[in-house]
Amino acid sequence: MTTDHQAPHDTMPVVTPAQAEALMDFTYGARLLEQFLTPATASGAAHALNEPANRVTYHVRKLLECGLLRVAGHHGKRVKYIAAAHTFHIPRALVPLDDPLTIIGPAMREITTTYAHAILDWQTRQGYPDTGDDLTIHLGRGGPDPRTNPGAFAPAMRLRSVQLSPQQYRAAQDALNAILDRLETEETDVSRTSTFVLMNFRGQLHLN
Repeated sequence: MTTDHQAPHDTMPVVTPAQAEALMDFTYGARLLEQFLTPATASGAAHALNEPANRVTYHVRKLLECGLLRVAGHHGKRVKYIAAAHTFHIPRALVPLDDPLTIIGPAMREITTTYAHAILDWQTRQGYPDTGDDLTIHLGRGGPDPRTNPGAFAPAMRLRSVQLSPQQYRAAQDALNAILDRLETEETDVSRTSTFVLMNFRGQLHLN
C-alpha cells in the first residue's frame, strides 16, 4: 500500500464551466466528493452511497479529469482519491441562478420519479390495487390510526407551512439533520436503504 496524498485545500476557486457543472450535479457532484474528504477508493464510495460501482467509477473519473479530485495513492491495485478542497467557490458567471430550475430541475425530476416508483413498489407489496380497495385520508396533526398497519417502508410525504423566526428555522434544520446523522450511524440487524429529502424555504407553497 502506498499513500502520497496531501490533505484537501481549505478553499478552491472553480474556474471552468465543467468544474461548476460537475459540482452542481445533484447525485454525483458534491455528494460524491464528500466521500473523499479522506482518501478512499471509488468502490468504497459506491458502497457508502449504495450506488452501482461502475456508475460511481464513471463519475469519479469525471471529477478527477476536471480537477475536483486528486489521486491520493494506491491500495494494492486500487487507486485512492481525495477531494481537492473542503470548500469550492463558484463565480457568479458560472452559476445559472437566473433560472434556478436549471440547477434543481433534474434533481427534482429524479426525486419525483423515484418516489413514484417507491409508491408502486409499496402497493405491490401490500397487494394493491385490487377491487374494493379504499383510500384513507387522515386529517389533523396526529399520525395515522395506530390500528392500521401500513407495512414496512411505506412511503410518506408531509407538507406543512409554519410561522418561524430565523433562529427557529435554523434550529429545525439542525434538528432534522441530527436525526438523520444519528440514524446513519446506528447499527441494525435488518435494514434497507432509505431516502429522506429535507426541503425548507421561506414562503407559502402555491400549486396554481
